[in-house]
Amino acid sequence: MPRIGAHWIACDGRGMPRVVLRTTELRIGGFDSIDERFAADEGEGDRTIERWRDGHRRYFSRVGSAWPTPWTESDDIVFERFRVVWPPDLADADGTT
Repeated sequence: MPRIGAHWIACDGRGMPRVVLRTTELRIGGFDSIDERFAADEGEGDRTIERWRDGHRRYFSRVGSAWPTPWTESDDIVFERFRVVWPPDLADADGTT
């Protein structure tokens, strides 16, 4: 489980480290608890809740099919916000890093 203030490394599709992130906010909630701001902030597609739900439903179903108990929309999800702290040219410039 992530922790607020913790740092973690995000890798690209080849497993190469690309950025260091710092968790700034966490919330646990159901699939249907997504709000417009979170969907827009994630920045995928047209940034709507509908697009977020469609993409994440497909992702969670695909990944969850390998779990002993497959994912369902009634499962809790960890909603996480973070800041880029490294490399400097990608770091968020809001003074919180």
